[in-house]
Amino acid sequence: MPISNNKHSRAHSKTIGFLPNLCVSRTLLQLLLATIALSFILALASADTFKDFFIKLGLTTLFVVWVAIMSALITCMIGRFLQRFNSFTAAAIVIAIVIVFTLMASILGIAGRTYTDPEHIQYWDTLFVLRNIILSLVITAVGLRYFYLQDHWERHVQTDSDAKYSALQSRMRPHFLFNSLNSIAQLTTTDPERAEESLLDLADIFRSTLDTRDRVTLDEELDVATRYLRIEGLRLGRRLSVVWDMDRNSLPFDMSIPPLLLQPLIENAIYHGIQPRKDGGTLGISLYDAGDYLDISVSNPIPPEGTTAHSKGNHIAQENLTKRLKLAYGEKAKLSITKTDHLYRVAFRIPKE
Repeated sequence: MPISNNKHSRAHSKTIGFLPNLCVSRTLLQLLLATIALSFILALASADTFKDFFIKLGLTTLFVVWVAIMSALITCMIGRFLQRFNSFTAAAIVIAIVIVFTLMASILGIAGRTYTDPEHIQYWDTLFVLRNIILSLVITAVGLRYFYLQDHWERHVQTDSDAKYSALQSRMRPHFLFNSLNSIAQLTTTDPERAEESLLDLADIFRSTLDTRDRVTLDEELDVATRYLRIEGLRLGRRLSVVWDMDRNSLPFDMSIPPLLLQPLIENAIYHGIQPRKDGGTLGISLYDAGDYLDISVSNPIPPEGTTAHSKGNHIAQENLTKRLKLAYGEKAKLSITKTDHLYRVAFRIPKE
């Protein structure tokens, strides 16, 4: 449940796409403090004397705060309308709103100067207006870029956390833990050495799900997958047959990849393809060095009709993997699913980095 609550709260913390929720007082307060700090910097950069600094600080703060707060309030009011568009279009609308209020504030500023100095009546100042619009455009663009990168980072952390939580949760399924320990307990009298090795494998699997690193080596990922297969082999026995297709002389074992990419696919293949079959089946694992890319695939037989299968959980795992690959590699990573009458195959390609 904690993961679901985090997703729920995160969804409500956004106004449009990657922008924070501008309808809450906390965000408005943070925006106010940021605009005051910006006003201080602008006044400090343009003032010639100490007295001039305070005058410019007051005028600049009034100008910047008014534009920022009014733009934020309007964006908040039309938030539902903006959600209909993609992030790029919504950001363009926000920039247009800021420019409109900047233009209004500039006109009011020109009128204010004319009112305080009647001898120098000025109805328009192109340089003043253009300078304010350019500054607003640049500052708003930088701010939107910051929020976009922050949202991208948050999504990356959230997706990785979800994946590791799901992996840990699957490891802690009562039946998995019970069956694993029961199989190990039976070995303690017949094969104590293998029982000890199996306990170490189980401990390493738990340890990997708690690893906080963003990247692990391919060798470490294969080690976790191998240990997991040995644990499942104790439970399924001859029902589980594993065929590895890889060239150990050419694979980049020191290549860094996001953790828990291969092992969840293996788990799903066993859980959805091997376990429901009375006679089990063959699990195929392929790793191929394709030059600038690494190709990985996992295949399993499809249970016969009428056999209870957990297809929903399988789709969730694949969606999770798709999101992780996209966050880690963008469009460079590719995932494909092939399904025939007798075989189910999930393959993905990741770039070497």
